[in-house]
Order: sequence, then structure tokens, then C-alpha cells
Amino acid sequence: MEVTERNLVEQMLTADEILELAGAMELTVHDLLRANSPVYKERKDELKAMGESELAAVMATEPTLIKRPIVKTEQGYVVGLDEEKINELIGAPQA
Repeated sequence: MEVTERNLVEQMLTADEILELAGAMELTVHDLLRANSPVYKERKDELKAMGESELAAVMATEPTLIKRPIVKTEQGYVVGLDEEKINELIGAPQA
């Protein structure tokens, strides 16, 4: 299986990509927020009050706000460190 990696700090997602990603996963942009990000902790109330487009624009400039990794396969997506789901999607043997 081919794996493509993208460093979100060096090659940030655009606001449109974040909106498309959330839509493809049937999630809201808020669902993609990384709650342990220092930026999130500092701006939590402000971020929670934002609409989807506005939040996507902020996340595009602050990649630490985005849960990662984001794994996409033909079988679906996994967002965040859910090793069991990631291994299931990529067909890795279970320990």
C-alpha cells in the first residue's frame, strides 16, 4: 500500500481543504480541533464560538490546532492517534 505523508507545518492545509476534509469524513470542522494544542488552550472560547468557515481559516494558519495524524484510505478516514483503527484501515497485523 502506498503511503503519502504531508507535514502540516511545512505544507499547511488550506481552509478549503479543511472544509472538504471535514465534509468527506461527515464531521464538523470543530471535530478536527486538537484540544491539547497550546493555541487551542489559549483561545478555546473564541474558537468554539466560530463558524465552520472562520474556524477553518484559523486552522489553516495554525496547523497545531488540527488533530493528527489524518489517515485516508479507500476504506475511509481516521483522525487522531487511534492505532487500532489506523492498523485496521491499512491492513497492518494486530499485535
